[in-house]
Order: sequence, then C-alpha cells, then structure tokens
Amino acid sequence: MKKISKIILSIFVTTILLSGCGVKFGIESRRNNKINDFINRNSTNKDGEKVNIKESIEGISNLDIEIDVSNLNIMYYDGEEVEISGVLGEESEGIKVDKNFNELEIEEKYNNSNNLNSDTSSDLTIKIPSSYNGNLKLSLGVGSCKVKDLILESMEVNAGVGELYIEDVSFNELNLESGLGDININTNKKTGDMNIKGGVGNINITLGDINGNLKFEGGLGDATIVIPEDAPVNIKTSSGLGSVNASAKTSGENKYLFDINMGIGELNIKN
Repeated sequence: MKKISKIILSIFVTTILLSGCGVKFGIESRRNNKINDFINRNSTNKDGEKVNIKESIEGISNLDIEIDVSNLNIMYYDGEEVEISGVLGEESEGIKVDKNFNELEIEEKYNNSNNLNSDTSSDLTIKIPSSYNGNLKLSLGVGSCKVKDLILESMEVNAGVGELYIEDVSFNELNLESGLGDININTNKKTGDMNIKGGVGNINITLGDINGNLKFEGGLGDATIVIPEDAPVNIKTSSGLGSVNASAKTSGENKYLFDINMGIGELNIKN
C-alpha cells in the first residue's frame, strides 16, 4: 500500500481530471474528514498488542463498525457475543466499543503517524452471532476488508483505500460508496435493493437470487455484473467514456430495474 500522501494526491489529480467530463464517483467529504481527523490526533503506539474483546449483542439491532487502518474480516459464528480479535498495527490507537440503546459501536482509530501503509495495518477479525439479522454500517479507512455469510436487514458501506469483498451475504437493502480499490460482491443468497457508487477501481458483482432494484453509478474503472438467466430485471444502461456489452439473458418479466450509469471504463453484463 502506498503512503497516504501519495493516495490523496492521486485522488485529487483524478478528481480534477474527471470534473471536466462530468463524471461522479464515491470519494466524498466523509473521506476528506477522516483524513483531517488523522492529522489532528495524538500518537499512541499499540504495535503488536493483541485484541480479545467480547460484547453481548442482546437488544442490538444496529451494528456500527468504523475501522481506520486495518485488514478486516467480518463473519458469523455460533456464539452469543460479538468477538473482536487480532493484532494491532503500529498506526492504531486501539479498539473502542460502546453501546447506545439498540446500537453497538466498534471503532479503531489511526494514531497520526506519517508511515501509513499496509505493512503497518492491524489485522482484525469480528465474529457476529449467527442470530443477528439487523443493520450493519461499515466505514473503512486503509486496508482490505472481507464480509461473508451474513443475513442482514440492511448494509451500508463507505469504502476507503483497499479491496472490499462481500461474499454470500443476504440483505434487503445495500448502500455502498466505493473509495480507492476493487469491489467484489459475490452472493447466491437473497438480495434486495442496491445503490452502488463507484470510485477508483474495478467493480465485480455476481448475484443469484435477485429481489430488488439496482442503481449503479460508475467511477473510474471497469464493471462486470453477472446475473441468472431467469432474473426478472429490466436493464437500462448509459455510458460516459467506455464501452457497454450487455449480453445477459433475462426472464423478460421486468419486475426490477437495473439502472446502470457508467463513468470511465468498460461495462459487461452477462449470465
């Protein structure tokens, strides 16, 4: 992972170049605010410190996870408490867990170092009881993230710098704003309405049980969307700078709308 200064510069240059083309993508003020927060924090070295935190999920319907600088895995397990485990990197201030009525907040903060890269990131695993089917809000800074095998009411993701994998996750609603890095969504489980905003990087989406609309706004990068041949969708596409290849067969029922607006890059929709 490149240093954050180089990343910020590349995003800034790309934004300037794309602004003349009228292309929108998902690197918004939230990411800028996060970077400003980085600068204003005091340094605390937690390098190598092990994490082992457990918290009851009883009465919780909203799970809010904000991770500044970590490679993260989120998954179900057969238990009754949320378990957070792993090893902190030298850029981490540690893990903070708070309960507020029906919300559980898990937060890892950056410690204001100037040496931010993948080699100094934490490695964290968050295990969620399989009985939890509420809402998940996920805000990411720097590092890769994999979310797998969850069944949720809704999922909101603000991606940062790094690859994101969403595997075999079911949801009634997904709102995803990409940052800098590839996005991979691969699930055969039931999916509802999806609102996806691209950033800088490729986006790959494979769906198996479609039960909602898709609103997709591309950024800078290619996009591939794979759907079943019997998908009851009407596909509407528009492109910025790039080609569109929509070869997917559908059921012809047109129950749901896939409204796809590409930015700069190639779009493929197939079975």
